[in-house]
Amino acid sequence: MRSAARSLLVLLAFSLVSAAARASPDADAQPAVPAAAPPPKTLSYGVGLRLGGGLDTSTGTVSSDNVGIKTLDVRPYISGQVHPLLKFQGNLDLNSADQSRIHVLDAVAKFEPDDLFNVWLGRFLPPSDRANLSGPYYQNAWFFPTGVNGYPSIYAGRDDGGAVWGQIEKGKVKYQAGVFTLASNTPTSELLYAGRLVLNLLDPEPGYYNSSTYYGTKDVLALGGAVQYQKLGAATVIGTDATGAPILARNDLVAFNLDLLFEKRLAWADTLTLEGAYYNFNKGAQGWSWYALASYLFASKVGFGQVQPMVRWQEFTPTAGGDAVRTLDAGLNYVIDGHNTRVAFAVQNRNPPGAPSTTSYQLGIQIQE
Repeated sequence: MRSAARSLLVLLAFSLVSAAARASPDADAQPAVPAAAPPPKTLSYGVGLRLGGGLDTSTGTVSSDNVGIKTLDVRPYISGQVHPLLKFQGNLDLNSADQSRIHVLDAVAKFEPDDLFNVWLGRFLPPSDRANLSGPYYQNAWFFPTGVNGYPSIYAGRDDGGAVWGQIEKGKVKYQAGVFTLASNTPTSELLYAGRLVLNLLDPEPGYYNSSTYYGTKDVLALGGAVQYQKLGAATVIGTDATGAPILARNDLVAFNLDLLFEKRLAWADTLTLEGAYYNFNKGAQGWSWYALASYLFASKVGFGQVQPMVRWQEFTPTAGGDAVRTLDAGLNYVIDGHNTRVAFAVQNRNPPGAPSTTSYQLGIQIQE
């Protein structure tokens, strides 16, 4: 029995010594491969605010009806990723122009495997012009160019659908193409088809969306074009029935535009911006339109920010004849932190045919965080 016990102890000791030798740094065995870390998950959130008050002379008199808060827009943002290839985005919008209702502005699921090919599904802005893809928060001017833009914008411009898009060299060349429904009961034969192509000859503009100015942080020479088509998507009022309700004639919607942005930081550090767009559309009021904008950002700061005067001309010409509708915008922007913090004084004069001209004055502030 004692001999067996001694043999067992010797065998145990030999096993321990052998195990220690295998675990020693001088052993030939390779270290274990560490377990792969899970893909990073991110979540970010923020809010945007545009607030503008002033005077509108459309009534011809100064009263409480035309003096006060003219612009009030609040946008909570949320975005993130559950996997490097799978991302999401959601935005709400509260706008005084829409009776202060809260809307789901964007709700997008994103599959983004590569710069050249990405898929978005949900509610978002279809491919359209630069002004629309900049939105009110990334415009150069305080007022949106509603006098010429034939595409629905802001909440009205969002549609449910899907799009593929991609870019070459981080945004030197970009393409977008999508199919969308304008309402829950839209038949498949009346879907909206939209596409856009952008060529950047100087610095690239990465991403699906863009800006109308980069405040001198990059040099841009971008030429873009977009087209939209929807069968029976254009409605024209041709009269009224016995109850006074409008009688509509429906035709196919065909809309396209070309847009150009040139922005250059000059040798003395000031920034010159030139922007223009041409539209031709068949959507209710048929015709063609255009706008041209120029702004100049002074590099020297005045207090906390930089001063940027701007001017824009908008003109819509109906193909059925009649006088053109002209709109002149002028403003002075005080840029504190790019599109995140700026103050604007804006004047807009509208000259509709057959009616007296009207002028709006607004002092506005925009904050995003």
